[in-house]
Amino acid sequence: MATTHALGGATAALLVAGALPAGAAPAWLAAGAGALGGLLPDVDHPGSFLGKRVPLVSDAVHALFGHRGATHGLLAAAAFSLASWWAAARLLAALPPGVAGGAAPWGVALCFLAGYLSHLLLDMLNPQPVPLLWPLPRRFRLPVPPVVVTGDALEAWLVRPLLLLTVLWLGWSHAADVVGAVPSPGDGRGLSGAVGEGAGHFATDLRRALAGLLRAAARAIEGS
Repeated sequence: MATTHALGGATAALLVAGALPAGAAPAWLAAGAGALGGLLPDVDHPGSFLGKRVPLVSDAVHALFGHRGATHGLLAAAAFSLASWWAAARLLAALPPGVAGGAAPWGVALCFLAGYLSHLLLDMLNPQPVPLLWPLPRRFRLPVPPVVVTGDALEAWLVRPLLLLTVLWLGWSHAADVVGAVPSPGDGRGLSGAVGEGAGHFATDLRRALAGLLRAAARAIEGS
């Protein structure tokens, strides 16, 4: 389920990023923030992808609220999104110039929030309802039959591949829109040329981001 939530979060974040001013949330940063947001609500489950990586935090949250408790509410979504704004500001300040372009902390935070909310929406498709208004006791689920059961073959072989393809398409589209790679009628490039150009820019952004993160980490290690 972690893969589905991460891909769902990235999809929601890229949709939001596409509606923001150009450069406010580069595709790689939007997808990463959305994927993290899509995973974070399950930090209350020690067996989850995130719970296994921060066991002390996960155990404490689970002991206090149980699974599908406080972290699955809108209050937690707002609180974690504010924290992501602060974290994004710190991250962007540490990156070398040009790595994240004109990315804005608020843009990254909105992408994180989109990913977080996508998790709650996906969980509302399950039979177990979600406490959206926590600490109020009322729980919610969407009035649809549970067509996809968590962890079943339909999720693994249909839902996840579709989400992955959507993330790749949105990532290319967002990068292409920023650099003007989306073809317009009569520009002579055609779709294949635009796809190659957009994918090239997307890959370049990812390489620059990784290189910038490595340089920032090296400086931090040298200064410690």
